[in-house]
Amino acid sequence: GDSLVRRWGTPDAETDSKSAFDLCRFITAAETIMLPASVALCALAILLLPAGAASHRAASPSALGELSVVSHRPAASTWRRTQCGSPSGDADIPTRWASEVSADTTPLPAYPRPQMVRGRGGDRDKGDPSLWSNLNGLWEWEPAADAAPPFGRPLNGSILVPFPVESCLSGVAPASSATLVAQMWYRLVFDAAVADGAKTLLHFGAVDWQATVYLNGLLLRHDGRLGNHTGGYDGFGFDVTDRLKHAGNELLVHVLDPSDAGAQPNGKQRVSAVDRPGGDTYTPSSGIWQTVWMEAVPPSYISTLKIDQASTTNVKVTAFVEGGGATTPVRFEVVDRDGTTVAEAAGAAGSEVSIFVARATAWSPSEPYLYDLKVSTPTDAVTSYFGLRTFALGDGPKGRRPLLNGNFTFLAGFLDQSWWPDGQYTAPTDEALAFDVEAVATFGLNMIRLHQKVNPERWYWHADRLGVVVFQDMVQKYGRASKATVPLFVSDAAAMVHGRRNHPSILQWTAFNEGDCWEVFDTPPHDVAGGVALFKRLHPP
Repeated sequence: GDSLVRRWGTPDAETDSKSAFDLCRFITAAETIMLPASVALCALAILLLPAGAASHRAASPSALGELSVVSHRPAASTWRRTQCGSPSGDADIPTRWASEVSADTTPLPAYPRPQMVRGRGGDRDKGDPSLWSNLNGLWEWEPAADAAPPFGRPLNGSILVPFPVESCLSGVAPASSATLVAQMWYRLVFDAAVADGAKTLLHFGAVDWQATVYLNGLLLRHDGRLGNHTGGYDGFGFDVTDRLKHAGNELLVHVLDPSDAGAQPNGKQRVSAVDRPGGDTYTPSSGIWQTVWMEAVPPSYISTLKIDQASTTNVKVTAFVEGGGATTPVRFEVVDRDGTTVAEAAGAAGSEVSIFVARATAWSPSEPYLYDLKVSTPTDAVTSYFGLRTFALGDGPKGRRPLLNGNFTFLAGFLDQSWWPDGQYTAPTDEALAFDVEAVATFGLNMIRLHQKVNPERWYWHADRLGVVVFQDMVQKYGRASKATVPLFVSDAAAMVHGRRNHPSILQWTAFNEGDCWEVFDTPPHDVAGGVALFKRLHPP
């Protein structure tokens, strides 16, 4: 008993609730203590907390670890934007935000995961600067002759990450379709200081299409696979704790992107558009095209959240925890716009918890009401959000019509290809990213159908807060679809729903919208009906 008091006993109310959690888990796990006695000791540990400590649910921010990264980049003088327009003409058509992009500053510096902000304050624009580091900026770059890693040597050129290779903001846009690069290497050297005991995660927002990642000469693992991520529209990451050094870390990324010559869903990208722009297809967006960043987390950390907000009274939440086991206790707190806690609940990692919100305000285009959702374990804390709403079909005087929160709602908006003349797939700034969403209301509209593209999470955050309904397309294989497309399509569909399902603005998933894609889905379970059923399984209505 005395040793337990020395290990966990502390007069600090900020950390005592964590101590009680840890003590309970230690006692109940000890094989030498009988179950009735362990329950009694656990209750005693909580009763002995100082006043106010029992109500403290979140981990102390200092317990989360800290991260400092210094990158060694190519000289800013090695970058210059190219002509924003067809190389065959003399038009230069950057957006008004292109002038804000520079190799001297970090492109797209905003926190990339606004639906799960770890650490102090829950600032969705900045995050907690002590816990994350943005790796965007100038990286070394060169075309790849093969997949043999060029360890230990500088590459021959530079590129401004996260702008796609073919964009004028990358600095390396090809001058013709014939010179488009299908295989390439990225390299960044950096130093990293991480708090003792913390883990370090490396995140890629999206890389088109197939990425193989090495750190300090070692191939990294993603989802149990060695370093290889396939899919151009979803985020992925690695635990690099055991691979990281204090100084001189070498990060190498090999990218393969056959664009429309491959079997994968690639949306409206077309290689020949570099030479012959026009129609409804566009210049490809190869390589890294969303933010690359690193994050410090505790040894047991909240990895993802699943939020079911298809209700006007209840939100259902599942918190997934890495390194803590299925018995990790999780606390949930719902906070309204005024900062008042309106609901609380408790559960365990991996288990769904239903939280009733009394006198709830529903989310809608006329009132995009969002609740903060604070989620904590004994060692970690994140801030998320949700909007309660329902979406269904109902019988109206002239047939079936959409019902938003039980009310007939006429949804009208743009078909948004979400392409930029200067950044291609990537908006030049966060203000630019928000601009298209903000424009919807100025035209008296209330929705966007995001066509054959999955945008960065911050785009959906803007839609969530502004009250713009999103009909989200699955990226199609637009032309040249084959049987080889089917498994890649299914994998991408699952990744898209998993990565974007928590956004209240998304009311509909559009599985198929191009005949030359769905016509190859002709064999159950991967026929058209099976494709629709897949989406219903991935995100039940």
